[in-house]
Amino acid sequence: MRKAGSTTLILQVLSALLLFVLIVLFVGISRQFRSLQDGIRENAVWSVYQLDREARALDYSLAELRRQAPSKTLLDEFSLRYDILYSRTRLARETKFGDYFSDDPKVLRLLGEIEAIVAGYQPTFDAYAAGRMPNTTELDSLDAALGVLSKTTEDLLVHTNMRLSAERADTRATILELERTSAIMLALLMVSVVFLVVTLRRQLKSVRKTGLELEGMAQRLTEAYEAADAGNRAKSQFMATMGHEIRTPLNAILGMSEILEFSQLPDDALSSVKTIRSSGEALLEVINEILDYSKIEHGKLELEERAVDICALAETTVSIIRGRADDHGNIIVLDIPDSLDALYVRTDPTRLRQVLLNLLSNAVKFTNKGTVTLRLREFYRHGKLMLRFEVEDTGIGIDEAGLAKLFKPFSQVDASITRKYGGTGLGLTICKQIVEKLGGELGMSSTVGVGSIFWFELCVVAVGKDEVRRQLGGQDNTPLPRLKILLVEDNHVNQLVATRFLDRLGQDVVVAKHGAEAVSIAKEQDFDAILMDMQMPVMDGIEATRRIIAEGGRCAATPIIAMTANASDDDRRRCIEAGMAGFESKPVTMERLRNVIVAIVEGPAAVQGGATADDIGLPEPIIIDNVDFPALAIDGLDEARQSELVDALGEDVFRELVESFFNDATGLIQDLHVALANHDPEKIDRALHTIKGAAVNVGLNDIADRAHALRNVRPSAADVDRLSGEIETLKFKLVA
Repeated sequence: MRKAGSTTLILQVLSALLLFVLIVLFVGISRQFRSLQDGIRENAVWSVYQLDREARALDYSLAELRRQAPSKTLLDEFSLRYDILYSRTRLARETKFGDYFSDDPKVLRLLGEIEAIVAGYQPTFDAYAAGRMPNTTELDSLDAALGVLSKTTEDLLVHTNMRLSAERADTRATILELERTSAIMLALLMVSVVFLVVTLRRQLKSVRKTGLELEGMAQRLTEAYEAADAGNRAKSQFMATMGHEIRTPLNAILGMSEILEFSQLPDDALSSVKTIRSSGEALLEVINEILDYSKIEHGKLELEERAVDICALAETTVSIIRGRADDHGNIIVLDIPDSLDALYVRTDPTRLRQVLLNLLSNAVKFTNKGTVTLRLREFYRHGKLMLRFEVEDTGIGIDEAGLAKLFKPFSQVDASITRKYGGTGLGLTICKQIVEKLGGELGMSSTVGVGSIFWFELCVVAVGKDEVRRQLGGQDNTPLPRLKILLVEDNHVNQLVATRFLDRLGQDVVVAKHGAEAVSIAKEQDFDAILMDMQMPVMDGIEATRRIIAEGGRCAATPIIAMTANASDDDRRRCIEAGMAGFESKPVTMERLRNVIVAIVEGPAAVQGGATADDIGLPEPIIIDNVDFPALAIDGLDEARQSELVDALGEDVFRELVESFFNDATGLIQDLHVALANHDPEKIDRALHTIKGAAVNVGLNDIADRAHALRNVRPSAADVDRLSGEIETLKFKLVA
């Protein structure tokens, strides 16, 4: 918009150039037109003049022939003059002259008479050319004819001159009129261009003004959006905090009520306890739906695809909902064909089960003493394997007006439904978002009083049974050979995690805090394997590996496995080039450490080929109920990682790891500020790398992502303060 003035100036210059070009073209066309008309006239006059002159020259030659005695020379000259006259006559008819006077009857008549006289004496002159001498009678006849011919050519010359003079005067007047008309047109064109430029300038000025107003409006909208987004984040933070605060006592209520149900209570007290439990479960479901919707709204819904036994998943899902169906007097039917191509597929079982549970729960909720069917079918579409899940009920059904309200957040088909059946109106919205995230489509059909069918279709990839077995039952409890392992790790949290894992696997562990210490220890002791971090103070893992191998000491041939939060292909290549035998990205699980040890025992080839995170099948994460571990079930903590660590190390050790992380993070934040003040990018990156690795190891993925993002830019003190604030906020939530 601000360039509108310069654009107008450019248009004005172009318009002036256009006018100049038009004027030049007008002058050139006028000159060419005059020249063309004058050329045609001059050619016409010249042709008639030449014809008259040749006729008189022939008459003169005849007079010479009659005055002197006829001779061969005079006769030849006389014949030559005739030939020239004959050719002039033909040229007058065949050239532009004839076309120019084609509409003049007198010219055509005179030309015809001239041609007739000239052509009539052609045999005579042919005889003269052959050598016959003329007699006096012939010469007298020729003299009379040439007299008539000369008079005719003279009449033609006079007539053409008079006509051309008149036409020249008319043409001059026409050209002058054309020039006046062209000048008027040019003036009009000039006025039009000037008007166009002025109008365009005015429009551009208006557009520029409007653009500046739009820029101001956009700025105000941006500020309003940022304010709204800040409010939205505050709302989400409030929802997460309140969800945590509510779920903590609620889980205690549910746990105690469940314990009371197994106690010896009077019937009326037992009924009250069951009411407490069912109400608490309903409230927990509402809270979970709100938190799930908050995640979806902020794009934090993540999928974890792995091999799944689809029939087993459907059976366990039905078994979960069967108790609630019995309370409503409903029958649950699982309809799966005996033969399926897609027995085992790759998908996210947790999210798929969540969708099925939600649809089945709704079907059971709105059906009383009826039938709820979970139906599974497979088909192919465009050559791709598709699974179709249907949840059919014989409940109250939904009318046409209610269908329009489905899949919208916080909406119910009827306000009375909320009062009678409960719920937030988020369940179907969450299901739709999850199904679309899985690349599928969700829909429904319903008839009032007959029932409803909710269905969704997913495109899946079939896998082998062995992959599922490896995931579900792949943990090998066979005792491992006892190895002596050097763990090179500078972060205390990562040391604790790896050490406890290796202890559980029956291994002897020696810890080195940095690469230089590892090189020193490797000179003095023998080890079966070395687990090496990449980024450490004093000496990094790459340099330590090179020195251990180059010095040819006791551990020169010991396999060195990279165990680092740097998981890029470039990092993997650097480790291999340094001489490492394998590469493990953090967080390292116990099962992956087991596979690394097995690979070391089997030999270097197994280490090189089998110790990557992507190639090892991990068991499905076990979600620990908040009754057992309520304080850590909040956003920002990876529940799957928490479950794994608690399962392997115990709850107390896990709490110790989390506390160690926060204690170490305080010192690392201080190191970051010092490195920023000293403008030391290497120490800044090392501190952020350490925070990321430690956070990933204890399942604090949000902190790890924030630290990793700061590694890719040049962080400021404000960025570090924000990271510190997030760590402190999460610490407060975890200990609250």
